[in-house]
Amino acid sequence: MSKRKLKPTDIKSKTAVSAVQRLVIEHTKGNFYSASYFKQYLPASLIILFFSFILYYQCISYGYVLDDLIVINENKFTKEGVAGVWDIFTTESFEGYFGEKKELVQGNRYRPLSIATFAIEYGIMGGENPAVSHFINILLYAVTGILLMMVLVMLFRNFTTNKWWFSIPFIATLIFIAHPIHTEAVANIKGRDEIMSMLFSLGALYGALRYMDHNQRKWLIVSLGSYLLGLLSKENAITFLAVIPLSIYFFSDTDRNKLGKITLWLLGTTIMYLLLRFNMAGVPKLNVEIKDLMNNPFLGMKSNEKFGSIMFTLIKYIQLMIWPHPLSHDYYPYAIPKISIFKLIPLVSLVTYIALIILAFKGLVKKSVYSYSIWFYLITLTIVSNIVINLGTFMNERFIFMASAGFCIAAAYFLTIHLPKLSATYGKRIGMVIAALTIAGLTGKTMVRVPVWKDALSLNEAAVAISSNSARANSFMATALFEKYKITPDNEVKKQLLSKTEIYANKAIEILPDYVNGNIMMLGVVSERYKMDNDINNYIKGMRPIILRRPDIPFIKEFSDYLKDRGHNTELFPFYLEMGGELMKVNDSKRSFALQFLQYAYQIQPANKQVNEALGLFYELYGNTQESARYKAAAQSLQ
Repeated sequence: MSKRKLKPTDIKSKTAVSAVQRLVIEHTKGNFYSASYFKQYLPASLIILFFSFILYYQCISYGYVLDDLIVINENKFTKEGVAGVWDIFTTESFEGYFGEKKELVQGNRYRPLSIATFAIEYGIMGGENPAVSHFINILLYAVTGILLMMVLVMLFRNFTTNKWWFSIPFIATLIFIAHPIHTEAVANIKGRDEIMSMLFSLGALYGALRYMDHNQRKWLIVSLGSYLLGLLSKENAITFLAVIPLSIYFFSDTDRNKLGKITLWLLGTTIMYLLLRFNMAGVPKLNVEIKDLMNNPFLGMKSNEKFGSIMFTLIKYIQLMIWPHPLSHDYYPYAIPKISIFKLIPLVSLVTYIALIILAFKGLVKKSVYSYSIWFYLITLTIVSNIVINLGTFMNERFIFMASAGFCIAAAYFLTIHLPKLSATYGKRIGMVIAALTIAGLTGKTMVRVPVWKDALSLNEAAVAISSNSARANSFMATALFEKYKITPDNEVKKQLLSKTEIYANKAIEILPDYVNGNIMMLGVVSERYKMDNDINNYIKGMRPIILRRPDIPFIKEFSDYLKDRGHNTELFPFYLEMGGELMKVNDSKRSFALQFLQYAYQIQPANKQVNEALGLFYELYGNTQESARYKAAAQSLQ
């Protein structure tokens, strides 16, 4: 029997296969854990700890901003201290603030663990103490960085370099800690849910890697327990149901039985968490459309516009990872434009992500580090992409807190391993220089960005400079200026602040005419101006468009009651009559508020024919024939 001669292509194929096999062996040989981490990397851990505090120490003197109000200042469960922890774990996460369950965004929110930490702090400190909360945030961030390095040391145990300070684990962790896109998660106290979710997810991965080494039950318990804590911190941790098996596959000669076992246990933990979540916070109503644009940025968009806007944000995430400027905490409508998928930027984004997915799949067999980094990024990004579920806003920098680790790993691998291989002579030096400049640049940007979070005014000043087309950013800026106006004693300064408030409130209304917060701020300007100059005609001029846009704002009634018996009946009567008549012309819920203004007019001139006719027409429209007949008869008698 003759033997077939090898063709050149066969030789090349065998060579390629053996090269791949050698590469995989280098990636996967040996146990994940070999020696005590802290004995080897204590200096690295201390650097990460101190580096975190150097970057964020300024926050310790800052107060509460943004959603801190919801989870701390005005959350009744948090303010009960330790006694409120049970309620925090047995209710939907907005209930402590609103006093009832509300479907403000698609689905619901169940993140009790981070809120419970605020309640415990409140109880121990005997009240609000933002300095302690900020300190804990920074400490948790530092611990997250240390745990990230611990995990990376295990994954990249076979990627040796001469110095630990120029290794994948250390460089990736420094880039992660220094990256300014994380300032929102760390400097905003409420961002603790992001940090804790990442921290416990990494803990779950660490426990899984230790379990894969020796099949010890204690490490399985550590992994599952940490994973559950991550889920209770924020939903993002659910992505580690895929990240953990993926990490084991990429960096070990996989024991399929153990991998299958831990994956099943993770799946079981996920199901247990979902049952707990649905029982405590309710089953999410994903088919219900949220009608508030501030909680559903895609409201009224066509399918191609929704997809286009999503792809616009996804390419922006990549841009901010590579070049983190400009940064903003506000990406509400319409800081991100309503844009068709067929426009240039969304199309570029779509092509980019398709290319990343192709590269990720191509690297699966070779167990490429770049492939792993892409999978890590894409998997953890899915839940915050607005593709799976509507998040209530186009994007937020804190949303990619977890996904950014994938970018950091890829960058560190390129600088410490890939670049030195490209040039044996200068590659390593060039990598060191680029790494140093990158970390220095990110550090500088973070230290400049952190002071923005000092208070509401500084935060919103920065936001409107970047997100100038966001109705929310402009409205919040108006609110911050108005709050400063209320505590400023100097009358001239007060007038200047009120004028600035008007500018931003007007901008918010221009972007979104029915935006309640923008109209409330404009109402505040108009009413305060009246108190200053007692000019009722200017008040009427300013109030007319506000009433026609949002007659449902309670303060309109409150201030109308305030104006009674202040000598303006001559001017107010025709104004109220006009507003009642205009509101009766509309065909939505605003019509019902016509009665409020017609009654004001009636109180001033009950014997006026026009107001009685208008009231008769109003009651006729609402089917109250008895009241309609009464007012029409009164109008007839006044002829």
